[in-house]
Amino acid sequence: YAGHAFSSYPSGLAAIFGDDAIPKAGIQQILAFIGILELAVMKGIDNDQGNEFVGDFRNGKFVNSWNSFDDATKMRKRAIELNNGRAAMMGILGLMVHEKLGSNMPIIGQL
Repeated sequence: YAGHAFSSYPSGLAAIFGDDAIPKAGIQQILAFIGILELAVMKGIDNDQGNEFVGDFRNGKFVNSWNSFDDATKMRKRAIELNNGRAAMMGILGLMVHEKLGSNMPIIGQL
């Protein structure tokens, strides 16, 4: 294969906006794949697949393990999952801000 290795692209935002960024066609392929996943696979709100709530991406699978919990436990687990997602978004936002500030953090600046 005569393509580019992953190591030939920079890390962080420079992989999208830098001089050695991923080609525009590559970005378009990634976005098209995400669009296909959103429209065809990760529907999540159609009740014909056995989904109980918006954001339920089980698509009718793993029903027995989820149904073994009572309603209070289900709500608690959904709240924990939402909070973990929010924490992950804040974490990646913090990494992007530090990258743009040009700081030399002991762990992240050495990656």
